[in-house]
Amino acid sequence: GIFESGGNEDLNIFSTLKTAQDLFGIEGKISNIEVSALTTPDNDLAKKATRDPNSLTPTEYETWYCTAYVSSICYQIQEVVEDSVAKPIRQVAESEGKILDKTKLLMILITALGSIGSALGISNLVTATVMEKSQEIGLIKAIGGSNLRIMLLILTETVITGIIGGIVGYFIGLGFTQIIGITVFGSYIEPAVMVIPIDIALVIGVSLIGSIPAIHYLFKLKPTEVLHGR
Repeated sequence: GIFESGGNEDLNIFSTLKTAQDLFGIEGKISNIEVSALTTPDNDLAKKATRDPNSLTPTEYETWYCTAYVSSICYQIQEVVEDSVAKPIRQVAESEGKILDKTKLLMILITALGSIGSALGISNLVTATVMEKSQEIGLIKAIGGSNLRIMLLILTETVITGIIGGIVGYFIGLGFTQIIGITVFGSYIEPAVMVIPIDIALVIGVSLIGSIPAIHYLFKLKPTEVLHGR
């Protein structure tokens, strides 16, 4: 068949490895292997490991070895293939790293916009709840309830609602992640456990920030005016 990719591969002849070895009489030998991998952009740790992996501490070595840095991939290839030298094609590796960086930036931007939208929604919801219960809140204030205790009551209700919504949203997001993984990458995406505490912290933070306008309205609420229907 004729293979057309628009690149330098169009000038090559492709065959199975065994056929090529038999044709040239070099059974069991290879000249070079090209490996394509989605890599993590180099940082200070990767640069330090590139200079001398033996200079890393055990913790740094484990982090570097288990991360898809170009240098760690080359190092592991040399471990597996005896008497080999693995060298990165920097132009390709850097391009893949830049694409990964832009993808991460896009995800962070989407998360930030989603958090802002959630905070606005929570703000409207909590403010509407406080206004709806203004007479009850006014009565509590009239019989001696402090602003602090009422505020804690409102925030507790808001945070509990936010956590329930966060749990539901986490599983919905997990489902969409698997759909995208199968559709785009053809494989399932392993859930990251570290996302759970981050999700909880974001839910609590967004819930508290979104409650600020309602708390401000709560502090300005006067029992005499509310109980008389003003």
